[in-house]
Amino acid sequence: MILLKHIIVGVAILFCVNGWSQQLVITNEAAKLCQQMKLDAALEKSNASLADKTESTDAYAWYVNGFILKEIYKDREYGLRNSRYREDAVKSFARSMELKNAEQHLAMTRLALKYLASTYYNDALQAAQSIADDGEQEANRLFEAFEKWMPMAEPGVSMTGYRKEFTKSIGQRYFSLWQRDTDIPDYRDKAIAQYEKILKYDSADVDAYYNLSVIHYNQAVFMYRRINHETDLFDMMTIQETAAKLIREEALPLMDKAYALAPEKGEIVKGKIILHRALDHEKDVEYFKSEVARLIREGKITADPKK
Repeated sequence: MILLKHIIVGVAILFCVNGWSQQLVITNEAAKLCQQMKLDAALEKSNASLADKTESTDAYAWYVNGFILKEIYKDREYGLRNSRYREDAVKSFARSMELKNAEQHLAMTRLALKYLASTYYNDALQAAQSIADDGEQEANRLFEAFEKWMPMAEPGVSMTGYRKEFTKSIGQRYFSLWQRDTDIPDYRDKAIAQYEKILKYDSADVDAYYNLSVIHYNQAVFMYRRINHETDLFDMMTIQETAAKLIREEALPLMDKAYALAPEKGEIVKGKIILHRALDHEKDVEYFKSEVARLIREGKITADPKK
């Protein structure tokens, strides 16, 4: 899971000296109070500046308001996914960027907005890892906020990597829930849907192919495990045939795609061994075992200490 810790460390209290003007008396007072960490008084004063007909038209007044709200969020509600202070802060920064003199304070505004956008992203990842029966609603809401504010904070930023990481996090969560109770196929299907979504973002995502292969293989394994001494011979043959078909027609082709993209990735080569062994492809098993040995010799993967 990628957390934007390099941003989350914090944004130092920073006000533009050039923004201080005799025309922004109330705003300047709010900024000074914020520098003194008198945040409630600063917010009250800043709100008064936004109620002033003159000061409310200045980008710096809205920047100061957003900054104070951000500081209160950091101090009192950091980690609170429904923080009103954070929500109001990003709106104030956005308003600051809309005004005619925004350029003078744009770098500071974008830096502060990027910080808050990153908190939405990290909260979305955390929410994705705690999905329960209520589904993805909270995680998606937080990620949508990140998608809204991040491009504004950093114009031209590519969102693909973030979307993949977020979607992958949800897929991992559903896979984990399915592993706990394999009798709930809905979790398996939702995990599959997430990894397939990743491939729409990036058709060359190795991990998505690998994880989809693992899901289908595990599905077959769980089918085999249902066979016991009470299983009818015909039912047993049907289960075995269905499971083998699942490995042959679903799991293996997906692992093949992962292998074509990353032929020297250890977990993928080992995955090929497992799948071919399940299908009694002994020649393929021996070939990929020799590949594992080669990769170990070349220092590209490490040997399994259990073997």
